Amino acid sequence: MTAAAATLVALSAQTAAQAAPAISTKDAKAQVDADRTDAAAKTEQWNEAHTQQEALQRRVAILQDEIARQQAQVNTGLDNLGQIANAQYADGSVDPTVQLMLSSSPDAFLQKAASQDELTSNQTAQLQALVAQEKTLQSEKAEAAAELAQEQQLLAKMSSAKSEALAKLKQAQSVLDALTPAQRTTVGGGGGGGGYGSVSSSGYTGHIDLTGISATARTAMLAAESQIGHAPYLWGGSTPAGFDCSGLVMWAYAQAGVSLPHSSYSDENVGTMVPSMADAQVGDIIVMENGGHVGLYAGNGMLLNAPEYGYDVSVQPMSYFGGVVAIRRI
Repeated sequence: MTAAAATLVALSAQTAAQAAPAISTKDAKAQVDADRTDAAAKTEQWNEAHTQQEALQRRVAILQDEIARQQAQVNTGLDNLGQIANAQYADGSVDPTVQLMLSSSPDAFLQKAASQDELTSNQTAQLQALVAQEKTLQSEKAEAAAELAQEQQLLAKMSSAKSEALAKLKQAQSVLDALTPAQRTTVGGGGGGGGYGSVSSSGYTGHIDLTGISATARTAMLAAESQIGHAPYLWGGSTPAGFDCSGLVMWAYAQAGVSLPHSSYSDENVGTMVPSMADAQVGDIIVMENGGHVGLYAGNGMLLNAPEYGYDVSVQPMSYFGGVVAIRRI
């Protein structure tokens, strides 16, 4: 019994040793941060495709309304031709002009009728109008079909971006699951703060100087600052329940009555361009990491942003992120 117990203890210790994570806390944090950052970038790709898809849907809806209107006009023209044919058929004879109109395409009819001199000027005008309407109708149908095909491509892109983001998050979670609770707390992060003030249960205790900026930028910054340490990073989030990076910027400026796209890539073109960081003001929109991340300039080289999965809205050094792509002022 004693020997068996000793063997069991030895085996248990060996198993525990084998189960211990083979990766250091430092390496685990680097890997988790990289996976989360990549997932956040994929989220912005999803946001961009979603923004484009919504614009396409609006355009297709307008086209479909126009197609319905043009189709009604064409149908009215064809109905008029049918009424003339029915009336003449009741009299026992159908005018060769009407026969030609009903048996041929409008284009073919115009060519034949012109050579046969069988149309009055009024008939010519009516049929030309019908031809124009049909051409417009066919053009709009082709345009709508192309827009719908593009929308399908965007939907596929959205699906791919989301799948890749979720895969990265799953990979990050697998690394966290292999750590001890203490290591997981160290690696997992959360709360942000980024060295500019701190985050506590009562909220952000740092200070952002809002003097000298526009009323619009001030309102947006106050709104965003109110979310520091409270709102977590959330896929597609654009409310205090959770934000992604462009969702925070969009929401903050919405509080000042400004409508912005929910996409860091689209944010590259909003407002007016600021030439360089030397000209940047608090409240300017800073697009970074090849367009995959965006935040609000907080002064002194700091960025107020929704950083990535696992972190709350926070203020962090811009050096934490990739190079600046665009600086835009609203």
